[in-house]
Amino acid sequence: MQFTLEFIVVAVLASISLILNLVLFVWLSKMTSHYNSLTKGVDPKTLMNALQGIQHTLAEHERLHSVAKNDIQKIKDAIRLHVQHITLKRFNPFGDTGGDQSFILALLDGNSDGVVITSLHSRENTRFYVKSVNGGVGIDHPLSDEEQKTINRKGK
Repeated sequence: MQFTLEFIVVAVLASISLILNLVLFVWLSKMTSHYNSLTKGVDPKTLMNALQGIQHTLAEHERLHSVAKNDIQKIKDAIRLHVQHITLKRFNPFGDTGGDQSFILALLDGNSDGVVITSLHSRENTRFYVKSVNGGVGIDHPLSDEEQKTINRKGK
């Protein structure tokens, strides 16, 4: 009985081993066939030259990508100093004038620096006020509530 059980175990293990070897052989055959189709008619020296050329081209692309990335960052930094937010609000500060003839115009860069131009129109005259803004706050003159609201809108 012992001999038969050992024989069965060995036979099962041998069968599993044979099946595994056949699967690996088929897989290796497919890989070899695919490799041969990729390298068909190519001299081994030429193949190495082609692979080195691809590697060189890839390194050059990585270098150019790095340069382009640095250039884009410089442009982003420079753009922050250009006027980006233009907000106009028309209003009627006096009840005796017809329509919204007065206005607040905010011209700000990416750092919320710039100017606020306010025009107050009445029946007798029109007055203009210009205030410098740094970081969204008036520098030399405090901003009115309407001017601050206009700056906070930033073109919304």
